[in-house]
Amino acid sequence: MSSKKPSLLTLLLLIPFGSISAVLFTPALPTIAKVLEVSDGAVEATMTFFLLGYALGNLLYGPLAKRFGRKPSIYLGATIAVLGSFVTIFAGDRQLFYLFVIGRFLSALGSSVGMKMSFTLIADAFRNAQITKKISIATVSFAVSPSIAVGVGGYLTTHYGWQSCFYALIVYSCLVLILSFFLPETAPSFDEDALTFKDIKETYRNNLRNKKLIYSSLIMGCVTSILYLFSTLAAFLAINQIGLSPEKYGFLNLIPPIGLVFGSFISHQLANRKKKLAVIQLGGVIAVVVIISMVILFGIGKVNAWTLFLPIPFLYVGTSLIFNNASSFAMEHMKDKANGSAVMSFINMMLASLAVFITQSVDSPSPLFMPLFFLFFAFFVLFLQKRLRALI
Repeated sequence: MSSKKPSLLTLLLLIPFGSISAVLFTPALPTIAKVLEVSDGAVEATMTFFLLGYALGNLLYGPLAKRFGRKPSIYLGATIAVLGSFVTIFAGDRQLFYLFVIGRFLSALGSSVGMKMSFTLIADAFRNAQITKKISIATVSFAVSPSIAVGVGGYLTTHYGWQSCFYALIVYSCLVLILSFFLPETAPSFDEDALTFKDIKETYRNNLRNKKLIYSSLIMGCVTSILYLFSTLAAFLAINQIGLSPEKYGFLNLIPPIGLVFGSFISHQLANRKKKLAVIQLGGVIAVVVIISMVILFGIGKVNAWTLFLPIPFLYVGTSLIFNNASSFAMEHMKDKANGSAVMSFINMMLASLAVFITQSVDSPSPLFMPLFFLFFAFFVLFLQKRLRALI
């Protein structure tokens, strides 16, 4: 365990780096579709490419963090994120959709360093219940920041145009880069062979054999899938079907994180009192109950701003309990912190990528489609929790 503790402020800005990069521009999605002269489905597909880059980036930064350290990996990621946003702006101005997708992929590749390296820094510096507590605090930022980002994105799109969303991301990436210079280097040592193909293959193969790590990561992926499905599908549902303006949609997105903050507080309080798997089960049950109520409301045709946004804070209480404890459980059962957290984040984001890809493959989905997908992932969490319990 490292004696050097990372700054909480930097962790609070670092952990939501990827999620802010993913969702800040979502209020502008309908506008971007018109500017680039592509369908809504095509511009939604940029989220799939983003999540794919996010997932792959986690595998990149694991070996880099072992070879060169945690800080240089963050420097590289923030720089790539800045480049990606500039490419996206350039592509939009010239109506080059393929280049726009490349820019989003690069932004994801860079910003993915945030969550992966946050988990690594916490795993380096803390142990057991402390990990859960630090994750609970850090994920308050992860909970609040994306919704604030959507609110900012809605305001910027309405008053300054869609490009301003990406200029805001450039500023944020530069802030992450500057603050990372003041982080302590928590790597216990540097492995000169970490970037060799043999070492990479062996370390990742060992991690993929760790069933506790795999099941925990899949549980995290279920939560992340719900978060990104809401961010992707709710924008079109709210703006195109309900008729909200991008600014009002962004404002209403300040409601959901209330549940995530409350859930993180509960998770922090339960860290020394309840076993992690029991808290995961509690979160899963809460999620199932809330989603079923949402399915009923949507099923009887009650689709409006209130039925779309009000159930989400209660859902997010459950998902916060799940995510905080699943990630803490995974980190307790990994020996190689750098590559273990990389595998954890990769599985987490790949499942979310698959979920978003499937939903984008459906033309003009019914509003009921979203809560039904949520329900599938909530039940999957409970199934995986039982599998983890059987391993103990």
